[in-house]
Parts: sequence; C-alpha cells; structure tokens
Amino acid sequence: MFRASGCRCAVDLSELRLPISDREALTLLTSIGFHVVEVDLVQIARSRIGVSRYRRGVRLADAPDVFDCSSFIKWLYAQRGVWLPRRTIQQIELGAPVPLSEVAAGDVIFTTGSVNYYHDDPALGVGHVGIATGEGTVVHAANKRAGVVETDISKFARTDTKLRGVRRYILDSSSIVTLETPPAREVEISDDIRWVVLQRLDGK
Repeated sequence: MFRASGCRCAVDLSELRLPISDREALTLLTSIGFHVVEVDLVQIARSRIGVSRYRRGVRLADAPDVFDCSSFIKWLYAQRGVWLPRRTIQQIELGAPVPLSEVAAGDVIFTTGSVNYYHDDPALGVGHVGIATGEGTVVHAANKRAGVVETDISKFARTDTKLRGVRRYILDSSSIVTLETPPAREVEISDDIRWVVLQRLDGK
C-alpha cells in the first residue's frame, strides 16, 4: 500500500482484489473524476536543475522553488502519489534496500552529509540524499552555491564510509499508476481506492 500525498495516490490495482479487471476499474474511476497522471521522477528531478534554489531546513511550502536534499526527495515522490517523511533518517527507514551495484532509475541514495542524523551511533549518521537516474548519475539538492545538480554516482557516493544505503520505494513501477483524486474525495492510502470502486459497483 502507498500513503497518498496531497491529491495524488500511487496504486497497484492488481493488489486491490477487485471483482473487475484493472482496465474496468480505471474506467470506473475516471468516470467519477479520478485522473491517471503520468509521472517520470527522473525527468521531473532534472527539470529543477539550475532552476530551484537550496536552503537547508526549508519549509515544504517553498517547493519547488527552494529545496534542501530531503525535501527535494519528498516533493518528487509526492508527484508520484507516494508520501515520504521529511528527514533523511526517516526516509532511509522506508522502502526496500538495494545494493548500489543494482541501482535503478528512481532509487534513492543516502550518504553522509555536513549535518548527520542518527539514532544511537553517530558513525552511522545519514545526512544527504539524491535520486538515481539509472544512467550512472544522481540528481540532488546539493548546497546553497550549486542548488539542484546532477552528479556522477561515483562522486556522490565516493566510498563505503560515505554511502549509507539505497532504497527503492516502488518495487515494480510498471504496475503502479498515479491517480489524482477529485476534490470531493479523500484518499489517505491506496487501499481506499478499493472501497471507492466497490461502493460504486454496489451503487452507493
């Protein structure tokens, strides 16, 4: 299940156990005001290069004009309909771990930074994050001087001591659709879509 972000929610229709096909479900949902939104996270990330400014501890309301590293990732995934928490130390606790050697487009790479968050051991602190392009680079909100940039992955995670991990939040992006919900509907998690469809089928 995915937790919605704003008026968007990512959903795997095949996991909703509906009595109709995925195509029929989408037809039903669009007939009552839902919209399928095509989202390319890497393309959106690259669109902010040289455009968005950097400010550490920025308010989320300032996106997409101003980011820090973790608010950039949070904002990006919100476009896909996936809610993420605000801080790197929280974001790294979600998703599936992935070896750096198997990183793919949309994966999120965590490293140490100028300021690191940690639970018990400062040596395991997490301070920076970026999104992998799948082309050997990472897009990230770097610093006040550079803003949002694209960096070679070997420079972004230079050593094992700097790398803190890779996370994949969407395991099979080919089966996930992003739905924009109509103003009259509240969707908190993707499972809510199941009940919207079932109520409609029941004529409610």
